[in-house]
Amino acid sequence: MERRRFLSGLFLMLGLVLGSLFTNFVYKDYLAYGGQIDSLVLNNKDLYVSSASLLPYILFKRGKQYGILFLAGYLLQPVVFLLGSLFCMAFFLGSMLSLQVIQMGLKGLIIVLFSFFPHFICYGISAALLYRRNLQDSEKEGTDFYYRDRSLSERFSIQFEIALVIIGCVLESYANPALMAEVLKLFS
Repeated sequence: MERRRFLSGLFLMLGLVLGSLFTNFVYKDYLAYGGQIDSLVLNNKDLYVSSASLLPYILFKRGKQYGILFLAGYLLQPVVFLLGSLFCMAFFLGSMLSLQVIQMGLKGLIIVLFSFFPHFICYGISAALLYRRNLQDSEKEGTDFYYRDRSLSERFSIQFEIALVIIGCVLESYANPALMAEVLKLFS
């Protein structure tokens, strides 16, 4: 268990560092060849307007992502799945953080962190349930009494995961845009 935690932390930190370095190299090359990067967040405030058309788009996007994670959890070993997911997530987070900090400084850091709240709480719990279920399924394969020793959250893990993804989509469609609009007012 300690080895798994160490590797998880290592892949998380490695992803953050490599994502940041990648963005710094690309950003400098892009500007060197005459490119111009405007602040995406502050110039496009309409991105954070909640509407009825945003919910189906987010449901489709997050449903597709959950389906890929669900399939990858069964096809890959759970440890490989966890380490790969952590690295990819950290790489893109490091890239986004680096780009926004280069463009806007501390404001960019605050905006990126608030853009993950509150919906990513639901998505994180859903991913943790998915990982736990896949890890337990790989350890308990071949058991005759599959459901006898399982708790309610273990029996209905898939339903809880899907419900959390749907709740996260609703929060991402309605609560996060309202929160981001208030955060952007502070910087205007």
